[in-house]
Amino acid sequence: MTEKSKYVEPLVRFRRAVKTIQVLLKATLTNSQGQRHDLLSWAHQDTSSSKREYEMFGLTFDPGDFRAKKETILSNEAKAILSMEPERRTEEQLKVALLALNQAVEAFSEFPITMQKSLVRVGWYEHFEDKRVIIRQGHMADNFYFILSGTAVVTILQNDPESGDQVVRTAAVLKKGNSFGELALMHAAKRSATVTCKNSVELLAVGREDFVDIFMPMDKDQEPEHIRFLRTVQLLKGWPIERLPYHDPKICCFTYFRRGLLLCKDSNISEWVYIIKTGSCRVLKSLHSAKPNIPGLPANQQIAKSLLRLPPISPPKSSKTSSSSSTSSSDKSPRSDSSCGTPRPSKQKCTIQHLSDILHKPYPEDSAEQEEHQRLLDSIFSQKHSYISKWGKRTSPKLSPSESALKRHRPDTVYVQIQKLGPKETFGVEQVAFGRIGKTTSTILVSEGAECILINRKFFQQYLTDEVAKRIRRTLQPIPSEESLQQKLQDNTNWEAYKALTVVNHMVQHKAHGDSQFY
Repeated sequence: MTEKSKYVEPLVRFRRAVKTIQVLLKATLTNSQGQRHDLLSWAHQDTSSSKREYEMFGLTFDPGDFRAKKETILSNEAKAILSMEPERRTEEQLKVALLALNQAVEAFSEFPITMQKSLVRVGWYEHFEDKRVIIRQGHMADNFYFILSGTAVVTILQNDPESGDQVVRTAAVLKKGNSFGELALMHAAKRSATVTCKNSVELLAVGREDFVDIFMPMDKDQEPEHIRFLRTVQLLKGWPIERLPYHDPKICCFTYFRRGLLLCKDSNISEWVYIIKTGSCRVLKSLHSAKPNIPGLPANQQIAKSLLRLPPISPPKSSKTSSSSSTSSSDKSPRSDSSCGTPRPSKQKCTIQHLSDILHKPYPEDSAEQEEHQRLLDSIFSQKHSYISKWGKRTSPKLSPSESALKRHRPDTVYVQIQKLGPKETFGVEQVAFGRIGKTTSTILVSEGAECILINRKFFQQYLTDEVAKRIRRTLQPIPSEESLQQKLQDNTNWEAYKALTVVNHMVQHKAHGDSQFY
């Protein structure tokens, strides 16, 4: 074969190199987008709620933070309509306000259309300047609020367990599209927190009676429709539904929860049993982030975050050395370097093997820089969490060496979706039925836009007979233990890593002679 026939155009070699790199990157990223929909038997990692997607590309910040702030505001015409007395609003004005709210606040469109129309019909527009208090902890609940623009801070006044003094703790930050005040209205209780404007805030307010009519509808002369629905739930067969005081919101209530709303943080200590009427909810479990631990995989490599790392660039030589080197090398062979007295290494060819070695090479870690970075984080933590004691001294929480080490090596937490609940399915019944005979797994409930019936857990347990509890245990499949779910997550991580490693090894071992050289 002649030299001319072996020659490959540079553009062709470049395309081969790009294609090979793309294949390797796809393999090592372990099909991250597909994981979002692939369901493990009991554990499916929800990457949207556990890992930020920009971390997959090696970024330590969210590029979305630097996008232009283009916020759509509510039109002045809609504000004027919502500021009018509800009785004076015409049907045409209600349509204009409804359209404006859907265009200005995307979260408003998540309500069912009947609720949207009712909110526009009875709600009114309010505006608060910064630093103003909207609701105060301990006061009786009067209104429900939906944020149209601005930011508000939720604070809770509580006793310090160490000093006994009352301290203010920031619980949450509410932004456009968030709502607050509904829990106190639902359960006829006092406000559990104070909400203060961080900047100028615009609100859609709804009164207590209107809120009950919209979110907790109830027929006066006959049994409510949601109580009749409970009689069709097979799992509750045998439980005395007729004993439910459905007019008492502290025992039983029915309402709609918007998408993304956290309904229950810990199923083992929840006060309520949830029955889904329409829509759906997700059941999540917090687990430790798993790393591949299969043989043949470098210990420091995380397949889900593997990136193509190029060799470090050597520091440039000084101009003096370069000039002397070029001068002294004029009489020597072009393949030698007189500055170091050793032969210059020949030009290597980029092959699949070289790409694989680069890809699997552990990223160098500088322990000194890591320790300095950890000290900086601890210093910032102390400043942020320090407070003024009653003697006027600034103090900060002190950690023991073991606690500090535990904090540094604490594994990341990921949230795993283990169930998706639909109509006539329940949440919290497992804890009541199986809690009598053993330990149950703690889970989290998040709404995907659902109408739910809430029954007080103590009331439900009070009228749960042993016979009905046994039937529920025979019908309801319990959620596996946390150890079992953690092992399934580890097995899934190892399987994804094994697939990626197999693809790379196959390309290295069975590379074609013509495709192994790029230049």
